[in-house]
Amino acid sequence: MFVLREVFGFGYDEVAAAVGKSVAAVHQVAHRAREHVQARRRRFQPVDTAKTARITEQFMTATATGDLAGLLDLLAPDVVWTADSGGKVTASRRPVVGARKVAAVLMDLFRTGRERPGLRLQMANYNNAPAMVANLGDHPEGVLLIEITGEKITNLYVIRNPDKLVTMTVPRQISR
Repeated sequence: MFVLREVFGFGYDEVAAAVGKSVAAVHQVAHRAREHVQARRRRFQPVDTAKTARITEQFMTATATGDLAGLLDLLAPDVVWTADSGGKVTASRRPVVGARKVAAVLMDLFRTGRERPGLRLQMANYNNAPAMVANLGDHPEGVLLIEITGEKITNLYVIRNPDKLVTMTVPRQISR
């Protein structure tokens, strides 16, 4: 929206119609974007890959072994678990908020996972974030993306929607 308005000179009403937002929403987004550009500050801090790897590994160990205390140490007090199933498979319908509640979901999920023969977990990187991929045979069952801020896990995003998971297996060719 900012680029359409500031670079190409479209009116707020034209931008609103193009992106399907209200004129007031476009005004607000443009205002915030201008403030960010003028402040020239980073909105996100660079990722410390060593710290991220350490915390992710500790997370894997805690969930795999059922170490509730270790898991709670890694989770931010206001951590959020968000799942997307597309209504096609089982997943939490609403975000789960809070370290104890999210830890309970994780403990239950990993206990259930240990009881499923053939379920394989592997570490991965998706959207430049640490992730765990669950596969049953050659079929992806889900992806758990882990967002780390500071020293704590602040968000866990679970993708279970089969329509989205199938795109993981499609080879992509990037060219210019």
